[in-house]
Amino acid sequence: MAKPFLDEHRDAVKRLIEGNVAAIDFIAQDPDVAENLVAKGIEAVTGKAVAAELVRKTFANLTFTNDPIASSLAKSAKDAEELGLLDPVDLDGIYDLKLLNRVLKKAGQPTVSAK
Repeated sequence: MAKPFLDEHRDAVKRLIEGNVAAIDFIAQDPDVAENLVAKGIEAVTGKAVAAELVRKTFANLTFTNDPIASSLAKSAKDAEELGLLDPVDLDGIYDLKLLNRVLKKAGQPTVSAK
């Protein structure tokens, strides 16, 4: 999210983060129910049922995390620079993780880093 939006709508952003943290926790606590809900959601949107086994196998290949994994953005930028696809860019300060870390701490979960 852009900083001006964050500054103007801090409460809404905090609630969005809380919902995301709760959803990821729900997936971790009850993956079978989460998989079923995803299958039902796909069917509701597409009008076509998805095999439960396909959703199960898909979930097995996904990692749901609250961590934006800042190091991956830095690596992608460096790789793009080396390939000549991107001019050197300063990513320092691109993440504002204060709200996320407050929500994680309140939920008893580990905080994340912008590095």
